[in-house]
Amino acid sequence: MNSPDPDSLATGLIRVSLDGRILWLNGAAAVFAGRTPASLVNQTISSIGDSLERWCQRVGERGGSMAIAETTLRPNGERVDLWLQPIESDVLIEVHPVAERVHQREITERADRQQAMALLARGLAHELRNPLAGVRGAAQLIEHSKDAEASRRHAQMIQREVDRIVDLIDHFAGTGGPDQTAVNLHQVINDAAELVMAERAGRLRIQRQFDPSIPEQQGDPGRLHQLFLNLMRNSAQAGAGQLILTTRIEHDSPLVEKPARHAVRIDIDDDGDGVPEALRERLFLPLVTGRDQGSGFGLAVVQQIARAHGGVVEYLPLPGGSRFRVHLPLITARECAA
Repeated sequence: MNSPDPDSLATGLIRVSLDGRILWLNGAAAVFAGRTPASLVNQTISSIGDSLERWCQRVGERGGSMAIAETTLRPNGERVDLWLQPIESDVLIEVHPVAERVHQREITERADRQQAMALLARGLAHELRNPLAGVRGAAQLIEHSKDAEASRRHAQMIQREVDRIVDLIDHFAGTGGPDQTAVNLHQVINDAAELVMAERAGRLRIQRQFDPSIPEQQGDPGRLHQLFLNLMRNSAQAGAGQLILTTRIEHDSPLVEKPARHAVRIDIDDDGDGVPEALRERLFLPLVTGRDQGSGFGLAVVQQIARAHGGVVEYLPLPGGSRFRVHLPLITARECAA
């Protein structure tokens, strides 16, 4: 059987002497280099690329072969794989096109980006559903209320939740920065509790055991509202009839980031169904949920907000329910101003 003509091969072949001269190359190699074979023969291999010269020297001096993945033989040229090996007293360079592999990887990366966008859209839909549910509950209370003061309070609740929807859209669109300001943590928790109670229409009792010595601290009130709202709503959806909200100061806490030394600890205890043991290690990951209709984004967003504030959220099982414990660094607004 006759050997194939080297110039008919898709693989490029370049034979280089030990002193770095190009002795011979086929048509495919010349195309990858963007030159003609005649213009390259007897030229130094460095005329194609300095890296090629170094690689040839290494193979010639040490022996053995060398593989170079996804490089180019000219600026903005097609990506290729190189295989260098000694042949007699010279070095043979094989140039293999990788266009198909690169194309397949680009298809995969595009699919990954599309999946990420789909997850982002689901996350946005989940987070928009929360304040919209609050708006609906407050509107129903206004509709059936004969108390002017209660109607005014619920109308203000609607305004706050609409503002939160706008903030969420800005956040997901990348146009809204963090709103770091002085935060009355108890007020933020109370606003979230009032909203969840409005949604549950009297089917949820909430006890508060707040430490009145906790000062205003630095944070994003909108994101913190979202954090506590998601946690309380998660408990309500798990069948809780009662929540106990507790705040305390932790001194020299190891669970918050520097420069804070102390932390505010917020416990949300419920008497709901609890979390199955198999889900506890993955509870704060996206798409992990124990409910048939759950999206798996609520607790992932909670952890994201806590980490953005330098804190952390943990889950603790209780004999008759669950405890979600939030640790936030105690950095007061006065300290930030100083």
